Amino acid sequence: MRTRTSSISASAAAPAGRTRVWAIVAAMLAVLTILASGMFGVQPARAAESTDLKTLRFGYPSSGTNWNNGVLGVALEKGYLDEYLKPLGYKASGTGFVGAAPALHEALTGGDLDYVDYAGFAGILGKSKGIDTTLLAVTEYNSGWRLVASTKSGITSIKDLKGKKVAYMRGATPQMYLIKVLQQAGLKFSDIEAVNTDLPSGLSTLATNGIDAAVVSAGQEQQLVDEGKAKVIHSGIKADRKTFYEPTVLIARTDFAKQHPDVSAAVIKALLKAKDDIVKDPAAFNKLSAERSGNPLNVVEATAVDDPKVGHPVTLTPALINSMKQVQQFELDNKLIANPIDVQAWTDPAPLKQAIEEYEQGKGVAAADATKDATAAVAGVVDDQASAGASGASGGAAAQGRANPAFAAIALLAGYVLFAGVVIVGRNRVRAWLSALNRKEIAAASVADDSSDSGAENSTAASLTSRIQSLGVTKRILDVIFLVLLPIGVFVVWHVATASGLISTLVLPTISSVADTIVGQLTSGTFKGDLAISISRILKGYGLAAVFGIFFGVIMGMSLSANRFFMLAFKAIRQIPMMAWVPLLVMWFGIGEGSKVAVIFLAAFFPILMNTIDGITRVDRKLVEVGNMYQLSRWRLFREIYLPGALPSIFVGLKLALGISWMAVVGSEMIAASSGIGFRINDARSLMDYSIVFAGMIVIAVAGVLMDVVLSAISRAVTPWETIRKATA
Repeated sequence: MRTRTSSISASAAAPAGRTRVWAIVAAMLAVLTILASGMFGVQPARAAESTDLKTLRFGYPSSGTNWNNGVLGVALEKGYLDEYLKPLGYKASGTGFVGAAPALHEALTGGDLDYVDYAGFAGILGKSKGIDTTLLAVTEYNSGWRLVASTKSGITSIKDLKGKKVAYMRGATPQMYLIKVLQQAGLKFSDIEAVNTDLPSGLSTLATNGIDAAVVSAGQEQQLVDEGKAKVIHSGIKADRKTFYEPTVLIARTDFAKQHPDVSAAVIKALLKAKDDIVKDPAAFNKLSAERSGNPLNVVEATAVDDPKVGHPVTLTPALINSMKQVQQFELDNKLIANPIDVQAWTDPAPLKQAIEEYEQGKGVAAADATKDATAAVAGVVDDQASAGASGASGGAAAQGRANPAFAAIALLAGYVLFAGVVIVGRNRVRAWLSALNRKEIAAASVADDSSDSGAENSTAASLTSRIQSLGVTKRILDVIFLVLLPIGVFVVWHVATASGLISTLVLPTISSVADTIVGQLTSGTFKGDLAISISRILKGYGLAAVFGIFFGVIMGMSLSANRFFMLAFKAIRQIPMMAWVPLLVMWFGIGEGSKVAVIFLAAFFPILMNTIDGITRVDRKLVEVGNMYQLSRWRLFREIYLPGALPSIFVGLKLALGISWMAVVGSEMIAASSGIGFRINDARSLMDYSIVFAGMIVIAVAGVLMDVVLSAISRAVTPWETIRKATA
């Protein structure tokens, strides 16, 4: 009866198990179908086109006020863009990106922006790295950077910077500005201790004397200067124009610009109208800029170019094109890019020429004069239509060539889905067979005990044991495969996405390129050094968090009064996100080790604290009563009763805190650091080297898993009774 009941249960469970398996397989096939439709352009049916205006998306760097301090800002503010775009069926939407160039590049690559107005430095960097953009016009020509030194640093001139800590933003125009300032003073970049950080963090650290000097956006330093804490030792706006002025460019996604040249012309007409406003009344523009940016009017006026026509050109003259070429040469010389671009081939002068002709004729200028002005405005560009056509043809051939890799990727994904289904089904079948054989073995052993014919029964038992052992080996193999099935699936989908062209390798590098990067970075010692520094910071912050977290957790767990005294304050602090502490900690402790360790400590402290309290309070009260009955001291009560009972929970907190420590150290190193794995990832992101970003993430994952394995081994060694309990559960 027992055997039949077991078989009925097994047969009833089998359909349910098969249903779950086929549900998983069906889900995988659904994902496969979606990926395939994306690869070959199969799109779901869309609703009828809306009669509403389409939104044209503009992006630009912002300090948080969502204001573009130039012709684009005026064109958006006064509605000039909508004025020219509405007849074409569009409306304008501007978004300021606090993350500046890296964030704008990511939005461009994702197709979330149609036009971007930002530094020519960033435009060249993005184009060189593979973002398909077209240069339409140079919209600004200025230098908004200043080099500010702490009054306590003893720095009175540029030459005094030698050996000093100077904050700057790597992979952006502040880096170019700083190097040029040093070169004019006869210094090399290696003569200073350069610290890569965002501008606000550099300024706040300067205020607390954590660094000696910093490159800032003009106006940011005013409060420190007024308080006598800092002084300006170099101002780009007052320096040599040819050396320090840099172009700001309007670029468009190439696919959109080619399909809608009339839209680009309309955009430029709006910028030309905004330029006329600025030239006509610079004071009104300065006032508007002060209101929208939040900067004092005197600061805005001090950073304005004397001649508005120079500061807001909206042209492509030879001088401006040469300036772009000089910027590119700087990036090549400093190894910020490896692939030079043809600036003239990158530029499409047709929309600018059309816009100037139509705009000036609309103002009453004679057609011949308007054409003459338009021709002069694009004189810096060689309009080579033949090369553009060849480029388009090669692009078409490349797209056609992607068909075969796409089919191969589909085949690989289909093979993985089938393999995964076989593994899942086979594993479930083997587990079911093992369960059935184990029941038979138990039944055979029971019969053998009651039977006199022990020889036959022993033979049957031996046969069952042999089959169980064989299936056991198969089960262990399938268990290992099942364990790595999801990671393998992730890599398969990754390969399919990049090989088929579904996702650009610009933002998702190929597996082979990431593997090569990991090997190269480890071989060169770069990752080894960064990882060693990050782990050192983790051990310091995590170690302090473990000591104080367990200490306060034990006190608060064993004493109700202590719990009530500390809990409210700890709960309040715990609600504050860790990254919100980073700017303050950088300002208090500087950009050195102190701020990194403090961030890790705060991040790791609370998981350890709360799990220690939970472990102490969950100790069996009967054991505590027995200890009190034997009049054990508080120390012996803790050591012999509370600690053994709370250790499993404490180790849970330690494991959680370890993972959070990695997040904290990487986050803090991204904001203000000159070393560490987080710094390396952020540095690579700034330069659009995403293979290094992914390689760094993988290295972090491996290091984190290994540290967790070590901690788990320590936990098992310290709490052997817990291991036995789980095994017998």
